[in-house]
Amino acid sequence: MIIDVNLDKIKSNKYFSDLFVNAKFSKFNLNCNILQGDFYSDSFHYFPITKNNETFSSLYSRTFSNIGHFYNHKFFENFSNNKNNLKSLNDIFVLGSNAGNNYYSNLLEFLPRIFFNDKKNIKIAIHRNSSNKYRKFIGGILKSLNVEFNFVFLDDDFYFFTNSDFPQFINLSDSIKILKEFLNPKINLESSKKIYVTRQDSNYRKLINESDVVTLLREKEYKVINPQLYEIDEQIEIFSNADKIIAPHGSNLANITFCKPGTEIFEITPSFRENEKIFNDRYVNLSSINKLKHHKITSDTVDVEIHSELAKKYIQTQEGRCFVDEFDGLLGSLGVLGKLVVIMHLFTIVMHQLQMSLLQHHIPVCNV
Repeated sequence: MIIDVNLDKIKSNKYFSDLFVNAKFSKFNLNCNILQGDFYSDSFHYFPITKNNETFSSLYSRTFSNIGHFYNHKFFENFSNNKNNLKSLNDIFVLGSNAGNNYYSNLLEFLPRIFFNDKKNIKIAIHRNSSNKYRKFIGGILKSLNVEFNFVFLDDDFYFFTNSDFPQFINLSDSIKILKEFLNPKINLESSKKIYVTRQDSNYRKLINESDVVTLLREKEYKVINPQLYEIDEQIEIFSNADKIIAPHGSNLANITFCKPGTEIFEITPSFRENEKIFNDRYVNLSSINKLKHHKITSDTVDVEIHSELAKKYIQTQEGRCFVDEFDGLLGSLGVLGKLVVIMHLFTIVMHQLQMSLLQHHIPVCNV
């Protein structure tokens, strides 16, 4: 069977401690254990398994990644029968990236580990689904660190890595410290101080009445920002210079990592189902660490069946549905009249709660 080795045993047992090297970030007194040598890993959980069937959940568990199935008999049987046929990759730095190209996960779970690399020439493994924008961002970081690199792209599969490095995952608070240290955004006095972050290009979790919300906010001198139109370093600059940010729940809010203390965040959220409540406080926690003022506005939620193929593959659904407010999906199921009723209902809820939230926090609505 697959066995789990805890951190105490790694430290006290020479066999296990020799599997790792320790990289230090002295400024913040941070340590990163890097598994070195030969090991197996998938490209979804990024949960390494040694040739002797050992795992290290204390180092390689991520917040929203369920690794329990690695320890059941069925997995072990399948793994044992197939591990000799896995594709082999040699001399790799396993950075990894989210299989669904989720920006929050890429920025705050995967990326900070790259700063513990001490080699000047690496082959860096990330998922093939990673965007060109994210690849360019990684490349810019490595160039600034004088590191030459080549990407190795992973598909949805298990791999056997030889003579490779696999850094542990870092907790959220330490990840933020690392990112702020290395990704110091520019101060731009001409940058908009009040922004609304649209999800109009997303495949799910969109405001179906966004045009009405935008009309109100533009009257209050908010600038509408579509992150898809900006490079990642530009997004960081925009968020870091803002004083007030309104946005639907989504990974674009990962950029509040770079906001200055005291920035006000108004997060418009769906009504999360039980199996999705793990996401409920994701950005509240991020704001708390960064000393931001975070307000949540809960909107009505409309379920539809239309998702992109990527969304279907990586988003957990219940009865084939997911929390989405997608305009087009309402046409077929409700008809024009039903669509208008839902839009106006959602409009009323969002607009009322947005204004009430601003009033409750002693902010004049006309000056938001």
